[in-house]
Amino acid sequence: MKMPHMTFTRPDVPDAPLPPDIAELVAGFSALIELRRDAASRLPDWPISLDYDPEALAAGRPLLANLDPAVLVRGVCAASGTMLPAMAGLFPPLAPACERLAIGLSRDPGLAERILAALLDASDDQLAPLAASLGLPLEALVFLTRELVAAVLRQAASTLSPLVDDALWQRPSCPVCGGAPDCGMLKEKAEQSEFLIAKAGRLGLHCSLCGHVWRFPRLVCPVCGETDHNKREIFMAAGRERERIHTCSTCGRYLLVLDMVDSGMACDVDLIPIRLVHLDAVAQAKGFAPLVVSAWNRLSG
Repeated sequence: MKMPHMTFTRPDVPDAPLPPDIAELVAGFSALIELRRDAASRLPDWPISLDYDPEALAAGRPLLANLDPAVLVRGVCAASGTMLPAMAGLFPPLAPACERLAIGLSRDPGLAERILAALLDASDDQLAPLAASLGLPLEALVFLTRELVAAVLRQAASTLSPLVDDALWQRPSCPVCGGAPDCGMLKEKAEQSEFLIAKAGRLGLHCSLCGHVWRFPRLVCPVCGETDHNKREIFMAAGRERERIHTCSTCGRYLLVLDMVDSGMACDVDLIPIRLVHLDAVAQAKGFAPLVVSAWNRLSG
């Protein structure tokens, strides 16, 4: 396993200042994450109760699989009232889009459900005419709506996460909402097993949507399942060995990982992806693509 040295000068994350060229970007998106969490805390209780089915979970079905978009409408509309004006302030170029979406949602009660159905189906063919009807670029509609959905799913995860059994779920997608992970974190393990490596710690994956963290085999690629160590590498910076880029040459993707084993550091896992954006630049320069494309890690195009 290769571990070449790369030169960075910052002290350890998550609390250190960033270089000036990306400090503004990091500050803006860190504030957005805080906004998402605050909005989730203010939403009404999750409106449905689930019949927990451990067999379905073991078979790979997330708790919110096949979610009816109508269930999200109330929360999305509630979140839009606080999040859209705040996002307009955080990202001034998006202010007109925030205003148009807010007006559209207030005037057309069915608009939210139509947008959510298209978003959950990942259907640009359905989203594009909805964006055009609001006078929005497609990318702006997707970004803004996804943030509203993420707040609602985060509120749901606070209720549903206790139902998840890590022993039954060993997959790279979130067991709560099915979202993809945007980072990993290594922490001390609690027990000996072939599933975990004692000194290396246990890997937790963080959901890019609802914020749930779940356990995943450390030596498996979370994209393609590759286990050959000759095809999986770990890159880290000289003097910053806790900040890591886990890459896979089979699928060409990477995952950012923060090693917290025996560190004693407090860590806000929601902020790890944006605080490690300097590693996104390194990974993409090496020809790897992010596991999840976000608004802040689209650095190569």
